[in-house]
Amino acid sequence: MKNRNVEKWIRHSTFLLSLLAFSLPAVGAPPVVRTVPWVPTQPLIPHDTWTGKLVTLKGTSNVQGAAYQYFWDFGDGSAVATGAVSNQYAIEAKHAYTGAVGLVYTATLTVKNTTTGEQGAAQYYVKIEDKTLPVEVNFAIDEALWYLWKSAGRSSGQYWWNNISYGNHYGNTTGSAVQAFESQGHLENQPGNPYSEAVTGGIDYLTANLYRQAMSLQVGENPDSNSNGSGLSWNSGTPIYETGAVIDALVATGTPAATARTGDVTYVKGKTYQTIVQDMVDMYAWGQSDSSWPLGGWRYSWNGNDSDNSACQWAAIGMIAAERHFGCTVPSWVKARNLQYLNYSFNGGGYFGYQSSSPNRWYATGPCGMVQLSFDGMDVTDLKWVSCVQTLATNWNTFTTVGDARYYAWYSFAKAMRVALPNPVVTLPGGKDWYGDNVNGLARLLVNSQQADGSWPYDDWPYIGYQTAAAWNLIILSPTLFKAGSPVAVAKANPNPAIAGQTIQLDGTDSYQQDSAKLIDSWEWDLNNDGTYDVFGPFATVAFPTVGSYPVKLRVTDNASPEASAVTTLTIVVNIPPLAPTAVAGGPYNLCPGATPWFLNGTGSINPDEGEHEPGSFPGDSIKTYAWDLDGDGQFDDAVGAQPDVTAFFLAKGVGNYLIQLKVTDNTAASFPSSGLGDLSGTASTVVNVLVPSDPVCSCVSDLAARAKPGKVQLTWTHTGAHHYNVYRGTISGGPYIKIASTTSTYCTYLDHAVVNGKTYYYVVREANLIDVEECQSNQASARPMIR
Repeated sequence: MKNRNVEKWIRHSTFLLSLLAFSLPAVGAPPVVRTVPWVPTQPLIPHDTWTGKLVTLKGTSNVQGAAYQYFWDFGDGSAVATGAVSNQYAIEAKHAYTGAVGLVYTATLTVKNTTTGEQGAAQYYVKIEDKTLPVEVNFAIDEALWYLWKSAGRSSGQYWWNNISYGNHYGNTTGSAVQAFESQGHLENQPGNPYSEAVTGGIDYLTANLYRQAMSLQVGENPDSNSNGSGLSWNSGTPIYETGAVIDALVATGTPAATARTGDVTYVKGKTYQTIVQDMVDMYAWGQSDSSWPLGGWRYSWNGNDSDNSACQWAAIGMIAAERHFGCTVPSWVKARNLQYLNYSFNGGGYFGYQSSSPNRWYATGPCGMVQLSFDGMDVTDLKWVSCVQTLATNWNTFTTVGDARYYAWYSFAKAMRVALPNPVVTLPGGKDWYGDNVNGLARLLVNSQQADGSWPYDDWPYIGYQTAAAWNLIILSPTLFKAGSPVAVAKANPNPAIAGQTIQLDGTDSYQQDSAKLIDSWEWDLNNDGTYDVFGPFATVAFPTVGSYPVKLRVTDNASPEASAVTTLTIVVNIPPLAPTAVAGGPYNLCPGATPWFLNGTGSINPDEGEHEPGSFPGDSIKTYAWDLDGDGQFDDAVGAQPDVTAFFLAKGVGNYLIQLKVTDNTAASFPSSGLGDLSGTASTVVNVLVPSDPVCSCVSDLAARAKPGKVQLTWTHTGAHHYNVYRGTISGGPYIKIASTTSTYCTYLDHAVVNGKTYYYVVREANLIDVEECQSNQASARPMIR
């Protein structure tokens, strides 16, 4: 449905709304409308759904009240949802999209001031995917983050609480909620991202509620690692349970040099996050149990006795994050004493006890002890670790169905697996994937039990509330604990489906890091699903000899310190004709004003059964139409052809970033009439960036020259430092052009032999980066080879 439907609804309702809002003053500026991005650093990446699934479209505005009306145009031709903006923080609509896998819908949220007529709008992108566990996890994360966003307290800062009768652990719940947002790449200082406000406000709330403790020696040892005389603690009656989560939230910002905006003006405000975290680490060192035996534990208050493993895990998880990811110092004697407590509380039957070796709540305290083992430097060969993990594996069905403290136990366990030394643990003894098992792995259990509002059911343990459970479960579902976002592996295959023996091009260049400060710099392909990575680099090729479904794994690694990796599995289907074509939309396109005309390029699309037909005098199958959706209305009616000229369209749109789609359709109905199938289609999306002339991307090779020789054309240009150059040729001035070569030569020359004497050819070169994203286009050069 196009935006004219929004205008129709606006005109229809303006009079009635004006009656409600007649007494409200005009704001004097258009409403600022923002929608929630799936990836904040790449807002054109769509939110995942599957056909028929009810999804929440999520938006915000800077205004609210009866004078303001919202309009959700879902972009698929269905009726517009509208109403008064009663809550500027949550302008939502529920909708179920249907369609083929790969189809992207562009919804539009418009907010109008019905008094002044001013309005603002923003887009929201949704993509139909196969219903697989990774897609279900993405959907669950999306809905749970929205639940946390809506449930935030905003009366005095930004905070979350466990809304239960047993106290209000604002520090742990707020720290965990902030960490949950950060683990998905929602960070401070992200203009246009509503969730950035939640992270900023949450951190301000956390630093505002830290208090300073002057420290002395702790049983003969100095806890003050940075020698500033201060320890910092969360201000509550149970600081041991809360301070570790505050540490994790600050570490997960990924910005140790950032400074606190709130807090004690002497000890917190203006101090770097790294300094604040170090002072909290020092507080844990000073606050260890100082009883004669056992040393090294924590319980409810600093220097308290009668330690328990439940409290100790929060000390450990905070200090693990501080030491491994923020460069903080944890005194070795703190770890040595904590190991004494672990030895004291370990039950040889494969459990850590609560306050002793008694296996009370083993399903929770066992993982709590395993977290501490990693904190103390013990790896997965430690006998206590081996014993505990074997107990969990043996009792997995009990562990995953326990009703009492399940979220606490599952969160502790997920932390234990991910902080294990020397590397995170993916499988239990016996080979079970504790996270990704599709029957009763933790991801499947959490996806299946999530409620319609994005939260999870109350678990009957008095220490956990809905908001705390949502925050912890989000972190379980995320691939990272303490990092600001994580790498995401994205694999594509062309063609897919394919025929037996066909060469299939694999492409991992759409993989990304949620944190814009980091990059993907390694790609590894497991082509035969044997656990060994066979090919390295962003591209690979593969072929399969017989009909079947073949999993191909891609692992990507970023340039963080320490590095982080992500794995995805792409299933390639090999079948007999007729098969649908695979669309390749090209791009991402960077359109510079000085390099018109602008063309799109869908020539990389492949029909896997090209030329095939059923017996008889039937035409060979081939792609017969290329249709483009450029305005996000779900209709492929804005441009046609494999290389359409879109100059006029995008000049009219102006500077900005646009998500577009290509649909390619074959002639299956004519080639395989007995199949009973109609013509088959495939869709693909890409991004168009319309740039300003001053954008650095628009500064490109400007001295491309073409010299004609008999039967060939020589191109030369000056090296600009690009990773490589893609060479394009056309037969019409201004394009379209076809890619004919790539070169990494710094001599910047190319000899084109595939020419015909007496014909004029037009050339451009495009600078490209490591993953072949083209960054700009050169001037055009032409030549006409002749016979001498």
